[in-house]
Amino acid sequence: MSPVEPLESAAPPAADKSRFRFQKLLQPFTRERAIVVPILWFLLDWVVLGAAIASLLVVDPWWVKVFASLVAALWIARLFVIGHDACHGAYTPSKTLNVWIGRIAFLPSLTPYSLWEIGHNLAHHGFTNLKGRDYVWTPYSPEEFARLPWTRRQLERIYRSGVGQGVYYMVEMWWKKLYFPGRKHVTSRRASYTFDSLLVTAFGVLWIGGLIAWGGHSGRSIVSLLVFGFAVPFFLWNCLMGFVIYVQHTHPRVAWYERRDEWSANAGYATTTVHVKLRRPFDGLIHYILEHGAHHVNMGVPLYRLKAAQARLSATLDERLNSEVFTWRYYWNTVRRCKLYDFAQHVWTDFDGRITSTPVVQTR
Repeated sequence: MSPVEPLESAAPPAADKSRFRFQKLLQPFTRERAIVVPILWFLLDWVVLGAAIASLLVVDPWWVKVFASLVAALWIARLFVIGHDACHGAYTPSKTLNVWIGRIAFLPSLTPYSLWEIGHNLAHHGFTNLKGRDYVWTPYSPEEFARLPWTRRQLERIYRSGVGQGVYYMVEMWWKKLYFPGRKHVTSRRASYTFDSLLVTAFGVLWIGGLIAWGGHSGRSIVSLLVFGFAVPFFLWNCLMGFVIYVQHTHPRVAWYERRDEWSANAGYATTTVHVKLRRPFDGLIHYILEHGAHHVNMGVPLYRLKAAQARLSATLDERLNSEVFTWRYYWNTVRRCKLYDFAQHVWTDFDGRITSTPVVQTR
């Protein structure tokens, strides 16, 4: 089955009673949506990103250029998180405002709004970690991996090396499924897909063209402007995005499913996420996007209420949620152990098929 065929042909699964119960538990957090403060956050994030890129037009020290590129990458990510929230209809009470905030916030990451909406909101959230439906960091089984061509096996090793998430997101997500995707990945053609792909293309052309024009006008190195003003921020944004979605859904205690009945019975909509805890102020730097369990249970919770909603969910469903305080030791342990997934035994393995986890799900 093509990775994105479910997006066009299937609605989200019928929720079981427990899913409705937990959605209802978090429903109060969806009712307090603001307008003024979210708009101010949106505008301020644009100002910071603009200032970071503008500084690259006039500074000379290389370390200032590196710092400005890092800031630009982080603020591309912050704007993306706002766009992600707006795309769920959660950011403000206004549907129209959410749509246009989402479209505009997605521009620096070159993310077409409507294609993200259909792939993320329906496929990923509707069928999280259900193979054949959700396509985000879907693991191969040892048997599938052995049948892959040599080049594709090496690419998978890079993706899951712990430093290859940026390559994964840029190639497997953005290039294949978001930016003018082919019919292999998105089977239908809609005017909104073309419009949004053209919109981000126009933004990218203006961005790159503006840097080139400034280089020609000012006599500054065009190569340096393109590297630090576009290539580095855009690539680092892909690295950050690939990293975040990896840690949100990959863990030795997180299961993947081939059978929908197993997925439903084990509350896959909530138990296949990882609540990664960051210390302040780092959690706020990425708009609390790692408060992920609450977001998956109820997508209507705005980002500025996620922390409180996650606390409520953890207090209720604590024994079934996966929660980790982020440390590099925890991260590299996950990277080392989670290479392939045996769907029959529900265990993670390394690339040689050696089991690296205890059974995640009790099999019959």
